[in-house]
Amino acid sequence: MHPLKIIIIIVLGYLLYRLYMAGRKKRLAAEDQRERAAINDVLVQDPSCGAYVPRGQALRHQHHGEEFFFCSEKCRRTFVEKKKDNSAG
Repeated sequence: MHPLKIIIIIVLGYLLYRLYMAGRKKRLAAEDQRERAAINDVLVQDPSCGAYVPRGQALRHQHHGEEFFFCSEKCRRTFVEKKKDNSAG
């Protein structure tokens, strides 16, 4: 076989390999993004009203190192006021 043909075959093989790996990386990135979205869609319960909210959309509040999730600002305020009353009394 002529050396030029061997070089062309090697270059084509390398290009095909790079195309395959680029497509694979895109698929893996899309799968990772779907997994992250699924994690954010885990439902958390609002301690004030008991409603369930997707974790990614919930309002958050830290209280004594614990994180609480809320469906609305009103529920968060109610929770904070109850905690203030409990600690003051």
